[in-house]
Amino acid sequence: MVDISLATAKRAVAPRARKPVKNGKKRRGGRLTETRQREIVALVAPLFIERGYERVTIDDIVAVIGGSKRTLYERFGGKAGLFEIVISEYCASVQRDLFAAVDPKASPEKQLVALGTHFLSMILHRRILWQHRLLVSMGSNFPKVATLFYQLGPKTAYALVAKWIRQQQQAGAVRAGDPVLLAELFLDMLTGKHQLALLTSSFEETSDAAIKRTVREAAKVFLHGVAA
Repeated sequence: MVDISLATAKRAVAPRARKPVKNGKKRRGGRLTETRQREIVALVAPLFIERGYERVTIDDIVAVIGGSKRTLYERFGGKAGLFEIVISEYCASVQRDLFAAVDPKASPEKQLVALGTHFLSMILHRRILWQHRLLVSMGSNFPKVATLFYQLGPKTAYALVAKWIRQQQQAGAVRAGDPVLLAELFLDMLTGKHQLALLTSSFEETSDAAIKRTVREAAKVFLHGVAA
């Protein structure tokens, strides 16, 4: 069974300390930069998405990114470690951009609409949908992979939105309640119909207009409820 753990990702992402240079010679290989790591993820991710984890070999990966098997194991922990970094990077991209379209000076409702629209545009992206399919299919055989994805993806997104809700509660704009539970309810209102439609290839069920309508109504229900 593949050994996937958060520690593996942290070791791979963290820069390694350089060894002292002896006799004026540079250490072979050098530090893996963040830019190079993202390039590697962009090259390797399509292999996993198109073939599935088990059908991708070390030789396939080396053929795409270059280098050697030894370097692959030393820097990433082999195929399992590299796959974990692919998941981590995809999730990190969503986390980095989650509030990119939100104007903190706007009303809470406008902030929610901006947040929800941007969130949906990211998770409904073809790349993220294929990743979701892959991880769901791997879940029973590689439960640690599914756990990692949930921790770095949905759970982190809930936490970030919960932080925003907590700030709005302190400002008196959102009623008292568990911020994490409220964040789960809001994001889940957005994803259900549209994500399921695209995951099942029912493209006719989802459109930009439908997505905008869902986000607007979800923001209103979240802030004001549906009581007459």
